Amino acid sequence: MSKILSSILISIFLLLLNSAEAQEIEVQQEKPTTENGLSFGIDLAPFIITAFDSDRRGVDFVARYLFNKKWFVLGEVGFENVSFEQDSYDYKSNGGFLRLGADYNFFRVDEPGNNDNITFGLRYGIGTQSHKSPRYTILDDYWGDYIGKFELSNVTSHWIEFVGGVRTEVLKNFYMGWTIRLKTLMAAGNSNDLKPYTIPGYGRGDNSVNLGFTYTLEYYIPFRKRK
Repeated sequence: MSKILSSILISIFLLLLNSAEAQEIEVQQEKPTTENGLSFGIDLAPFIITAFDSDRRGVDFVARYLFNKKWFVLGEVGFENVSFEQDSYDYKSNGGFLRLGADYNFFRVDEPGNNDNITFGLRYGIGTQSHKSPRYTILDDYWGDYIGKFELSNVTSHWIEFVGGVRTEVLKNFYMGWTIRLKTLMAAGNSNDLKPYTIPGYGRGDNSVNLGFTYTLEYYIPFRKRK
């Protein structure tokens, strides 16, 4: 009797084991695949800024490489022109920037075809610009007003960014996303005592910390699929 009971229990155990293995294989087969690939996009934030501040005009582009399910390597490049006239001084600047970094995708989902991302990352930024002040005025009721100018000069600035955002696939291989950026200035160019009014890619030059925002449209080009 004990031998029969033992045989029954062993048979049930083997059946359960085979069933679990079959379910695991099925789940593995249903798991979504990830694709290595490269995406190119444009940031709409500079156009929004220009709508509210006509003194600033710029354009930003992004390239993103997905090399596994969780990590993106990114490069961002852009250009900015600033020109305005005020009672106390005039200012003109023209330059560009480059940002390099990586994002980690915290969004985990086993739904096939779901390629949405919730990311946090880090950037290193460098901006170069040529700027000048064709006229500045120092008001003095005793000695009289002084009018001077700063000649054209080239400056370079460096900063780091802590980035968090959301990215979603709205159509096949077409993505929309936004990011919030906390920017910390490491070194600001300063030539001829003229500090940059704005630094391309960073923002206000007189702030040691800036808060930024990007809203991107991207098209993704897949290379290959991986389990």
